[in-house]
Amino acid sequence: MSVRGGVRAAGVGLAGLLLLGACTGGGEPASDGPSAAAAGGPSPSSRPAEAPPCLPDGTTAAAIGPEDDPTLVAWRGSGTRAVVLAPQNQGGPCQWADQLTRLSDAGYLVASFSWGSDSAASLLGAVAVLRSVGAEQVALVGASKGGTYVAALADEVDAVAVVALGPPADFDGVDARAETSTYDGPLLVVASTNDGDVAVGSSRWVSRLDDPTTFLELPGGAHGVELFATAHRDQVQAAVDGVLAQGFGG
Repeated sequence: MSVRGGVRAAGVGLAGLLLLGACTGGGEPASDGPSAAAAGGPSPSSRPAEAPPCLPDGTTAAAIGPEDDPTLVAWRGSGTRAVVLAPQNQGGPCQWADQLTRLSDAGYLVASFSWGSDSAASLLGAVAVLRSVGAEQVALVGASKGGTYVAALADEVDAVAVVALGPPADFDGVDARAETSTYDGPLLVVASTNDGDVAVGSSRWVSRLDDPTTFLELPGGAHGVELFATAHRDQVQAAVDGVLAQGFGG
């Protein structure tokens, strides 16, 4: 089953799991005071966790999903405009530490996460956590596998903008091609000409082939988050910021 065909079921399953956790003592006891979400902490349907030391001061973390296969969600910042940073395969929030810091310092509520065995549920859960702490609009940014998933799930989470860095058009059966997506908001795919992990032609399919402004090809062989460690760092960051500004309305 494709992600687009099965993600709604995954979302329902995740919501049910979180509700079950809240009802069986997995969350904080109810009180007459402000909710954890209102206070900026983990939502009642998630479990407080320790933020990785690679992340900046002011980062909050929570575990969601099964206790034997949790997804760690770490976030920083506040406000209604949120950005979810999806890591590469087998990666986690530390891959995005610099960008999480930069974007939260710019005024966004920003999260990254680790992958559980149900990758779609991990991304959906990260979005749900941000919505529980005040997000009203959510943009998705992902690298490699993360880029595939943010493109594939953009329409399911009502994303206001999508950026994918070096995404394969297909990852383990997840179809990220723009031609199969109903998402029609701001989109940018960035890829390196000589990327040795994902062919530039595969990433191009994630962009809109009839709209060249949705694809940025850069010289070199940097893959995914490595693009932020090259001479093109400023160009990539400016491109990301431009798409976010477009999605959030300036």
